[in-house]
Amino acid sequence: MVVQQESNAELLDALAEVVENPDPHPAILEVLELEWTRDGFTELFDFDLPPFASYYLTIGPILGGEPVGYLRGLLSAYLRPELQPSQPDSLAFLLRLLALLLRQRSEDRAHVIFYEALSPWLGTYARAIASFAPLGLRRIGLLLDEVYQDWSKTIPSALSLPFLLRSAPEPPKMKDRESLLDSLLSPVGSGLVLPRSELIRITHRHGLGMRPGGRRFSFQSLLDTSPGETLGAILETVAIQLAWYRNLDSPIALWWHQRLAATQSSVTELLNDTEWADFPR
Repeated sequence: MVVQQESNAELLDALAEVVENPDPHPAILEVLELEWTRDGFTELFDFDLPPFASYYLTIGPILGGEPVGYLRGLLSAYLRPELQPSQPDSLAFLLRLLALLLRQRSEDRAHVIFYEALSPWLGTYARAIASFAPLGLRRIGLLLDEVYQDWSKTIPSALSLPFLLRSAPEPPKMKDRESLLDSLLSPVGSGLVLPRSELIRITHRHGLGMRPGGRRFSFQSLLDTSPGETLGAILETVAIQLAWYRNLDSPIALWWHQRLAATQSSVTELLNDTEWADFPR
């Protein structure tokens, strides 16, 4: 049992290292079987899929807000004030904390950290990496998913949703272009993970024109120039991501599936509305 815990802790530490360090030790890359490039790291973690809980659990999305405040309060029960991290929703920090608690044989505390801080978003994040990361780094998503699945087995089936999903903001009503962007670009609002690299792939697949810039600006340009084609392509991405949860029956997977299904319904209604393209901007 001790050997198994140490092995699990080493995996968590290794994953934390590749999530936050653009130049991880070659031995870690060999053990995790990653084809590493620094450009790939930058594209994945700095631009496409930031490794912070708040990015997936806020409208905007933003880094910070209620998830960070809640996790800071949660961690105050485990860490002295001088040890509190500046970014308590950091995936690398939370993985290292789990590894530390395993080595201290504090399994009960580790389960609480996983359930409250990681389970609300880690499964979705892992699948997003496995789908959207540069090819040589997609295995990170598969390994994170294994971690998620293994730890999820420790959650009692009668337990309610973790606080960060119970208190999650309601999806913005798609009443104008801004609220449409707020919803579709915020995973917590739509259930959809839509990194900029996927927007670029959509433009290539469908022959659309996208103006260069930030993710929101680029998506806005697609809606302005090719609204019907853009939302039709978004529906294809929604359908693919709905399959992420097809064989999962946990309350957390169901929550994400329901948000995605609601988005699918709302976008379909928009496309069937002949006047939707005239939404206020």
